[in-house]
Amino acid sequence: MQADSAAPASFSDFNLSPELLQGLAELNFTHPTPVQALVLGPALDLQDVAGQAPTGSGKTAAYGLAILSQIDPSAKAVQAIVLVPARELALQVREALKSLGKYMAAPGLRVAALYGGHAMRDEVQTLQQTPHVVVATPGRLLDHLEKRNIIPNQLKVLVLDEADKLLDLKFQEEMATIISRLPRRRQTLLFSATMPDKVMGLVRDYLTRPRMLTAAGGLNGEITGDALPASLTLRGHVLNAVEEKPAALYHLLQQPGTGQTLIFANTRDKVEELAQFLRGRGVAAEVLHGKLPQPERDKALMKLRNNSAQALVATDVAARGIDVPALDTVIQYDLPHDAETFQHRAGRTARAGVAGTAHLLATPPEQTRVQSWPAAQAAQWARLKPAPLPPANAANKLPRPETITLHVTAGKKHKVSAHDLVGAFVKVGGLEHHTVGRIEVFDFYSYVAVPRKQAAELLEKLNGAKIKGVKVRVTEVA
Repeated sequence: MQADSAAPASFSDFNLSPELLQGLAELNFTHPTPVQALVLGPALDLQDVAGQAPTGSGKTAAYGLAILSQIDPSAKAVQAIVLVPARELALQVREALKSLGKYMAAPGLRVAALYGGHAMRDEVQTLQQTPHVVVATPGRLLDHLEKRNIIPNQLKVLVLDEADKLLDLKFQEEMATIISRLPRRRQTLLFSATMPDKVMGLVRDYLTRPRMLTAAGGLNGEITGDALPASLTLRGHVLNAVEEKPAALYHLLQQPGTGQTLIFANTRDKVEELAQFLRGRGVAAEVLHGKLPQPERDKALMKLRNNSAQALVATDVAARGIDVPALDTVIQYDLPHDAETFQHRAGRTARAGVAGTAHLLATPPEQTRVQSWPAAQAAQWARLKPAPLPPANAANKLPRPETITLHVTAGKKHKVSAHDLVGAFVKVGGLEHHTVGRIEVFDFYSYVAVPRKQAAELLEKLNGAKIKGVKVRVTEVA
């Protein structure tokens, strides 16, 4: 692929509306990342773009600004569709677009996320409001198209995000059917971490005279191909045998700088087994895998994001697209199947120039295999001899997180906002404003992070209280 070069500029150098510039300013986005500087020009000129962009490079804002520049908020029509491979990525992209488009002209921007794993009727109700932008997984979008819940005859732009993963998850047939039902006169933007022949097939089939861009990475310079961010430290730990991995994992989690950690295992059973092992030794650990219902996924991610959990143990498919901005550490407990998966896992930390560390636990044969992967060339290898694990009930348990998460039975469908929740927790609960932690509001419930030492008092004061006229029940998230 031809590599274009562009020096990061100011967002004001692009033909963006004052409303979008205001949204960028509120998000503290002052200068484009290299991928944004590279993509925005041709995308805003309505050219088709095929971009190779690594995880954490800022591609969502790059295509998001291009999409929103074309949206007419006064038109009651779906004007943009973003296809993504996973539910978590759909939610992440929806929130990013809503933040970027916060100040768009009245009646305002409407963005819907459509994905499997929850009730279709809730999405049908959302679509009755006719969103301007639909972010969806292919299977669920096709369901809505077949039921004519979405009429895409005024579509302006289609985005294929993480195209390599869309193909890995066998969505090619669904994508072909979806695209056959879209207007031919449209802009198409495709992004992929890698550009194998199968992705280039999508480019040939669905894009018109595209700009082929090898995009740069985070804030610290060029990243192409198999490279990882310059702010990422890769550490490989060589163990004598696979039986030493549990003790090695516990050892790493005990280190002072480990912080919030994402642990990768290859199977759902291993994820559950590791989480149980860690909880038995006092580690606040959550799980994320494909069989979890969506509310349980939301809960697990929320607890990691707001410091109510130290570790999240996940499979690769479930972790695709998750967004934990302050993630300190990644630990690859099981050896990934290939170099691409290794790169994706490691890239979940050290995003957008922030420092992070990715560890790999490996036996000598596993080390030999990994060392042949280009993305692992920068790894610092050392032999690790972890101390024997004491019995679970005798372990030196790690201190519990200082934050816990509370579940509140009110959400967007009750017209309750994060601002309303802060007001209630301060005025009724007696919290200091600055001690109210991260808040995430869903359709019918919300999560609020609060200091552990004040949780019992908050539960007593807030249970039965009214927020925006809605009587709520508040419980601690287990």
